[in-house]
Amino acid sequence: MLSSLRIQNLALVEDLSLEWGPGFTVLTGETGAGKSLLVDALSLLVGARGDGELVRHGSDRATVEGVVEGRFEAWQAFLAERGLPEEQPVVLRREVGSGRSRAWINGASCALADLRDAGRLWMRLTSQHDHQSLLGEERHLVLVDEVLGIEPSLDAEAAAVREAEAALKARRRSEAERAQRLEQLAEALADLDKLAPKPGEWAQLKEDREPLRHAVHLEQAFREAAEALHDGVPKVELAHKALMRAVAHWPDAVAEQDRLRSAVLELEDLLALAQDQALRWSQAGADRIEAMEARLAQYERQARRHRCEPEELPARQQALKEEQRSLLAGDAPIKELEAALSRVAETYRKGAEALHARRTAAIPKLEAEVQKRLARLGMKGARIQLRLSLAEESGSPVEQSGRPVRVAAQGFSALAIWIEPNPGEGFRPLAKIASGGELSRLMLALVGAGLALGAGVRDGLTLVLDEVDSGLGGETALAVGKAVAELGRAHQVLAVTHLAQVAARADRHGRLEKETEGGRTRSALAWVAGESRNRELARLLSGHPDRAEALEHAKVLLEG
Repeated sequence: MLSSLRIQNLALVEDLSLEWGPGFTVLTGETGAGKSLLVDALSLLVGARGDGELVRHGSDRATVEGVVEGRFEAWQAFLAERGLPEEQPVVLRREVGSGRSRAWINGASCALADLRDAGRLWMRLTSQHDHQSLLGEERHLVLVDEVLGIEPSLDAEAAAVREAEAALKARRRSEAERAQRLEQLAEALADLDKLAPKPGEWAQLKEDREPLRHAVHLEQAFREAAEALHDGVPKVELAHKALMRAVAHWPDAVAEQDRLRSAVLELEDLLALAQDQALRWSQAGADRIEAMEARLAQYERQARRHRCEPEELPARQQALKEEQRSLLAGDAPIKELEAALSRVAETYRKGAEALHARRTAAIPKLEAEVQKRLARLGMKGARIQLRLSLAEESGSPVEQSGRPVRVAAQGFSALAIWIEPNPGEGFRPLAKIASGGELSRLMLALVGAGLALGAGVRDGLTLVLDEVDSGLGGETALAVGKAVAELGRAHQVLAVTHLAQVAARADRHGRLEKETEGGRTRSALAWVAGESRNRELARLLSGHPDRAEALEHAKVLLEG
């Protein structure tokens, strides 16, 4: 369970310390107030990719630190395995800056992979992105494994099969070809080693290049915007001062005065943002785009040479190195290599078969529990099927039921989610028929069903729900609020929402607001209770915290 969180210099958050308790905590606030930044901060603590753009203007780095309690035996085993200080409660720390991201566990430096692995001990984060991931069948197996608490661990077995297969293929080459191939491999690897391709680098370069190509235009546009705002703000301030004089004689003009004051603050905020962006794009420079274009061109040349896609070059480099090692050591008789491949293939097959059987046994219970929860969430009569099958792969050295199957860390299972939203319509793939609201409810039903079935971590779990109620309203929103509150009775739940029906069910309610002082904008959080909470729920319901009918509706929600 997360007991405290401190965030420093993360976008609008300057310095925010929060103490978290058990049960269901909800966060609300107007758009742009910083709700998503709290989710971003928690994501950083479980190893999410850090972006230097998150750092608050004027600071060189952003810092997030969290204290996690509970599950002491599991944490002790985790820390001991990685040689980290075995201290509890566990302190997780992450820094993001213009350079590389850094991470610590209990004061000791660690890899981001360690934070990601540690995250499985204490947090589950569910966001709108997870809803969209339901539309891709390649994500379904990973999602259902997560819900069921299944952690595939066939990395070593799969690697052994690939290594034995490469050794056998290499040995089968004629000795005449062997020397020629080694020469080719040395030449190819020399160029690839010079390039040193990294997984994910090609996609990241392409993503970073696009805005840089327009850096000059972006700088000019933001500079012009800043100049116009700089000229306009004094005029609006003069209007505000004029209304201040009017209020002295006619108090009824105070509403207009307040609106102008808000306009001045908003324009000052926009001016600061425009100046920051103009400076950012002026510093992008032509040198960076030239270096990036040169790097992309190197990727493309090597990809053409190796007849693969640029993003496949890291894997291609590794495969060539394995082939080279096999050829250099390749004096073992072919029969021995065939026997070795057969042994490791059978070891992998047995492990993957056990994993497949575990999924097969768990899925019917999960389907039944999800359907029961969908009925409570306004999808009465809806049914789902988690269709588990074998992932076939032509030419694979591993066979299951007479068919060649995939060799991978997650085993040879394949899974697709099919749904029948209404009785009699028939089952169809989820991506073809589900709406945004249905995806939200299905994700909530899956998470709740996994927890109800006792899958995965059962104690000390922090469940972060980032707007899983998106696209919902009315009676369905009430049901969603009840479902989230149910999770909060067994686990620590932190939810970001725009729905009063969900917020009213929380044990604690935090409201995020933007404050502007000295020309700088920052996010601040206040815990609301009593009348202030009633007003916040009224704002969520109608946009007007003082409207009588909204306040009455808010009271009804709280009493329910």
